[in-house]
Amino acid sequence: MKGWRFILVYLILMVVQSIIGNYFWLARYVLISVLPALILMLPLSYGSIVSMLIAFVTGLAVDFFSTGMVGLSSFALVPLALSRRLLDALVFGDDQASQEDELSFQHFGAPKMLLSILLSCVLYFALYVWADSAGTVGFWQAFLRFLLSVIVSTPVCAFAARLLRPE
Repeated sequence: MKGWRFILVYLILMVVQSIIGNYFWLARYVLISVLPALILMLPLSYGSIVSMLIAFVTGLAVDFFSTGMVGLSSFALVPLALSRRLLDALVFGDDQASQEDELSFQHFGAPKMLLSILLSCVLYFALYVWADSAGTVGFWQAFLRFLLSVIVSTPVCAFAARLLRPE
């Protein structure tokens, strides 16, 4: 039953991300996304290939139903899914990656989980803003968009991670 709950909350958060993308534009320089948390909280038993496929489909679906620029979120999510094991080993240690534990605030504590979420947001928004600006805006505008998006989305992703793994 625990697996079905995760899938249901995952799908609901995908719909919420599509709604955020359509109706909740804070400013030109602020993007709100729960997608890094969705990929980060996937079970480690899935492995990199399955995680990358899930990231690609998730990004494609969210882009299709929200922004209209299909593939931009997938472009940023697939490398995040690929580097998830490295990120987990960096933040939680090598023993966590070998144990195949699922990430949760209860198991690892808030500081480590927040650091992991922050790093995943940094990677996601660095790729997303780089691809979205594609040389059409200056460095400082792109950097401001990246920085504000990371600052705003990290607490949102932490809340989404709590919803995905409440135990």
